Amino acid sequence: MILNFIKTSPAQNTTVLITSFCPKSRYLKIAETAMKYEFLHAEQVGFIVPPFKKASVLGLEMAGGEFCGNATLSAAAYAVFKGLAEGEVFGIDASGAAEPIRCKVRKLDDHCYNASCVMPPAKRIQELKLNLGNKTIIGQVIELDGISHFVFPEHEGFTQYPDVAAALKQLVDADAIGVIPFKTIKDDTYSIKPFVHVKKVNSNVFERGCGSGSLALGMYLNKVFGISKRIEVVQPGGVIGVEMGSEYSISTDVVFTCEGIIMV
Repeated sequence: MILNFIKTSPAQNTTVLITSFCPKSRYLKIAETAMKYEFLHAEQVGFIVPPFKKASVLGLEMAGGEFCGNATLSAAAYAVFKGLAEGEVFGIDASGAAEPIRCKVRKLDDHCYNASCVMPPAKRIQELKLNLGNKTIIGQVIELDGISHFVFPEHEGFTQYPDVAAALKQLVDADAIGVIPFKTIKDDTYSIKPFVHVKKVNSNVFERGCGSGSLALGMYLNKVFGISKRIEVVQPGGVIGVEMGSEYSISTDVVFTCEGIIMV
């Protein structure tokens, strides 16, 4: 197959959007190929499809059916970049989200856009004590549409990401699972090193930036400490903003880095 693609970088969480039609039965194979080093060397792949709801300007489907915050930001920026949206505020549909996502996109230059999207509410937030050998990790499972994140304060020298993800797979029923240890930098600034496992494609990725993981941290801080304001979440690839309140939104700059065809 020869497919059109565009590659984006939201906080360096490199995302390939496949813009040609292809059958869902090929999503997994195409995503696995596109992420390879010798192809497009991306952290994740989404598929641009017609919108599911009349009022939305486009649809986004992930290979594993999961919800992905940064892919949603990328798709929103793509809608403005390609002239599919009228004005800065519009809706898009995304896999793993029951309702359209409300987006606001502002052009910064020819290939860079600031995108903000209102995120779906958490389906459930629950404390979890995870026994890992001789260590117990206490955190909160933030269950979102299509992905659940385990958020907890990072202990010095924490490296057991795959072990935590494997344990969570036995306890949490979700298309994708995130491991989100966090550190407090200052009053409104935190840092994370997000690790995401997608069950359907059996992938484990240290993401350079994670939109839904940033959202989950905001929900954790609101639940545990009653914090309700804007925070900055620093991660290896950049900064993602999280607005907390009656609804939650995430935002970051989305850079378009290349566009062309991929031969799968």
